[in-house]
Amino acid sequence: MLAFILRRLAQAFVVMLSVAFIAFMLFQYVGDAVASMLGQDATPEQRLALRADLGLDQPFPVQFARFVGNALQGDFGLSLRQGRKVSALIAERLPATLELSIAAAVIALAVGIPLGVFAALKRGTFASQVAMTVSLLGVSLPTFLIGILLILLFAVTLKLLPSFGRGDTVSPRPKLGSHFSSTEKIRISRMPIRKVGSETPSSEPVITTCEPKLPRRSAA
Repeated sequence: MLAFILRRLAQAFVVMLSVAFIAFMLFQYVGDAVASMLGQDATPEQRLALRADLGLDQPFPVQFARFVGNALQGDFGLSLRQGRKVSALIAERLPATLELSIAAAVIALAVGIPLGVFAALKRGTFASQVAMTVSLLGVSLPTFLIGILLILLFAVTLKLLPSFGRGDTVSPRPKLGSHFSSTEKIRISRMPIRKVGSETPSSEPVITTCEPKLPRRSAA
């Protein structure tokens, strides 16, 4: 188990490093960060000074190595769009992110598991088919479409939640709760119960005997 966990952690580190490398490389070709920060009225001397201050005058391998080294220490650098520390921006948005994620997980568990158990125990009924159809639609439809439909339902039609922003109750919670894992938990929790149910004598008939076929031997 320990070897499995360590192997997974190593794979996750390699994946994150690869994604960081690709993203870092792509940002080298997305406009001029110095020009967007200073504007068009900045002098060439100001641009050169800011470029040197940010380390953008260094070669790409040096920039990426410095970024990885600082990231391992918790310093993710400066946001080129807002001109602020990335760690400070993450700290500001972390409470809302945790609140949204925990609320979505609670909704997913409270809705997905009971519906999955119901669909397994009452399989073949109309209500079970409806639950599995909703589960299939939730897995198949894209996230942005489900989000728009839920905003239309809860914010525009029912007027229960705000359409944007963070208030006492955030409108994306139902979206994350339904699409994040509720629909998947319906199917996941239904499968083991159905498997156990198929092993009981009162379940659907199954093949209990078989006749082996042996290859025929040719006469000597």
